[in-house]
Amino acid sequence: MTVQSVLEQTFEDFELLLMDDGSTDNTGEMVSSFSDSRIHYDCAPNSGGPATPRNRGINLASAPWICFLDSDDIWYPTRLSDVAHAISQKPESDVFCHNEMLHTEGTNKKSLLKHGPYERDFYRILLTQGNRLSTSAVTVRADFLLKHKLRFNQASDYTIVEDYDLWLRLAKHEAGFLFISKPLGEYIIGNDNITLATARARHNQLVVLKDHVYNIQQFEPDKDKLWCQIHLRLDLEEARELIQQGKIANGLRLLASKAASQPVQLLKTLATKLRNKFTRVCQR
Repeated sequence: MTVQSVLEQTFEDFELLLMDDGSTDNTGEMVSSFSDSRIHYDCAPNSGGPATPRNRGINLASAPWICFLDSDDIWYPTRLSDVAHAISQKPESDVFCHNEMLHTEGTNKKSLLKHGPYERDFYRILLTQGNRLSTSAVTVRADFLLKHKLRFNQASDYTIVEDYDLWLRLAKHEAGFLFISKPLGEYIIGNDNITLATARARHNQLVVLKDHVYNIQQFEPDKDKLWCQIHLRLDLEEARELIQQGKIANGLRLLASKAASQPVQLLKTLATKLRNKFTRVCQR
């Protein structure tokens, strides 16, 4: 389904690099069933995460623009042509990201998944307010990755959030971002979807953010202050998730502890979230 969604693109001038990361589902046989010279198949032992095969694909790519597509997602037929049109309209941009439809596997339930928006000082925005891009919706200029030696971090404690780290590093190097409001694909959630590994995702996100706060960012000299601000945002997101999962007492308990320990910062964080939500509503 994923491969077929690429081969059915209305824009036909592309190369499809299939990075097999030690799969056990007869991927090689599936690939051989397609008679299409644009397909290039590369197989290697399992690396334990998506960063390594993505980096192999980046290193093998010969086109000026690189798109990513995870094996459980799909593109709509005009995805590449719409992005190519956006590139022609804004050739100074280095990263393009479109909206997607969030699709729960095995159901007909779909909802709009919005990415962006872009704001000035985007590195700071991404670091303090959270990820605003999705891997299968991103197209990035190959020369920009090469010039700044940017790749997905392959460390085990970056798994699940290695994409967020790359977007942060792109923004840190002042890449130009452009967001496309049209949904051009589907982000599919299944029972074995890696993003459902909530505890591991949270731990690894803390690792990534801490690295940026203490070792990479330069806009805030008081690193402890910045870390407390970001950690509070993550705690609020966790409290919201707990409440949504029906664990209301746990969620309220976490909120109460934050209100007691960081009352002023809590109010500022909530005000920022409300402002961002209002801004996104106004941009619809």
